[in-house]
Amino acid sequence: MQPSIFTQMIVNANPSMRDNFDSWMFHSGMLFDAPEKWWGDFGQRDFPHEGVDFCLYWDRSHERRRLGTRTRIPVMFDGVVRAVFTAYLGRAIVVEHDIFVDGSPAQSRLLTVYAHTHPLKSVKPGARLNQGEVIATIAGTHRSKANILPHLHLSVAMAAPDLSFDAFVWNIMRDPGRITLLNPLYVISEQ
Repeated sequence: MQPSIFTQMIVNANPSMRDNFDSWMFHSGMLFDAPEKWWGDFGQRDFPHEGVDFCLYWDRSHERRRLGTRTRIPVMFDGVVRAVFTAYLGRAIVVEHDIFVDGSPAQSRLLTVYAHTHPLKSVKPGARLNQGEVIATIAGTHRSKANILPHLHLSVAMAAPDLSFDAFVWNIMRDPGRITLLNPLYVISEQ
């Protein structure tokens, strides 16, 4: 199976992955809408998972590898940074794109959210980004009591036309009146 454009951008941004990446490896708790955790006690989440967690992958020798805090994160599409806020692990970057997903209302805006990151200094609200541009590295998890590995959380959503990005926080992602979450793997596979 051919890797998605987004996967190719991650691999190209990270020299250690270029010659040995084969495919992503997901625990069910890493996937969109998962009710369970993939760390700690593997118990129930407080809310279904709002995105996909990229952490583990197979290399070409069929050995399991993982992303680390030096992993560079590219932006999926051209866009504008609308918010950067402190989240559970590290910071989250909200990017708005002039792209419409099949079946979405024309006035809806596509958002991608890159969480558990350490953003580059240039990544601030209002910054214009080009597809594939590196925007962050993965944040460390050493301060977390959850014993979770460093990873990229990616959410993809359609925003209501009147959504304000002032004081944007994670709970806004769970408000179906303002955000319609999409399965990131479906969006990535369409690239």
